[in-house]
Amino acid sequence: MRRRALLASTLTAVTSVTAGCSAVEQRTEHTEPAVKTSDNSRDDEKYLEFPGDGEEFAVVGVDPRFEPLPEHFNTWVSHTEDTELQSLTQRFVALDGDGTPPQLSLQGPFMGDSRPHPSVSLFRDGRAAVVEVHRFGELANETVFIDFPVIQWPEAAQRLVVESTVELVQPGLLDQTHILDGQLEFEFDSEIEGSE
Repeated sequence: MRRRALLASTLTAVTSVTAGCSAVEQRTEHTEPAVKTSDNSRDDEKYLEFPGDGEEFAVVGVDPRFEPLPEHFNTWVSHTEDTELQSLTQRFVALDGDGTPPQLSLQGPFMGDSRPHPSVSLFRDGRAAVVEVHRFGELANETVFIDFPVIQWPEAAQRLVVESTVELVQPGLLDQTHILDGQLEFEFDSEIEGSE
C-alpha cells in the first residue's frame, strides 16, 4: 500500500515538472535588438528593431524633443498582427547631472469608447522615471503611441538612457509569450543660450 502511495506521489511530481517545463517553453526572450536611427538627419528618433522569422517582429521607438533641453519623449510600440501587447515598462535615466530623476507626465492617447481602458503607472525609482503600462485594453492589437511631456530635467544632465521591456502574447491553443528587452542612448547639449 505504501509503495502505491509513493508511486502515485512520484508520478504527480513528474507530471508537475513536465507541465512546468511546457509552460517555460512557451516563453521566449528577445534581448539583442538592432538599434536604428531615423533617416531624417534633423530628427533624434531611435528605435529597437526585434527580428522574427524572416520579418520584423516588433519595434520600440523613442523620439525625444530637445529645445535644447528635453521637452517631450514620444514613444511607440509596433508589433505583428498575430500578437497582442500585454505590458510595457520604460525607465528614463539621466546618467549624469545632479543625480535626480527626470520628472515626466503622461499624455494620451489612452482614450476610446471600448473598455477596458489601459492601466498606467508613472513613478520615480532612484535616478529613473518609470512608466508601466499594465494593461493595454482596446489598444493591445494596435501600434501604440505615448507622449511624455518633461516637467523638469535634471540640472546639467546631457545623457539619457531609455530601457524598455515589452511583453507580447501570440494567442493560440498554447499562448506564446515574448519578452523584448533593449535600451536606447541619447546625448544632447544641455547648455541654454543666454541667461534668465
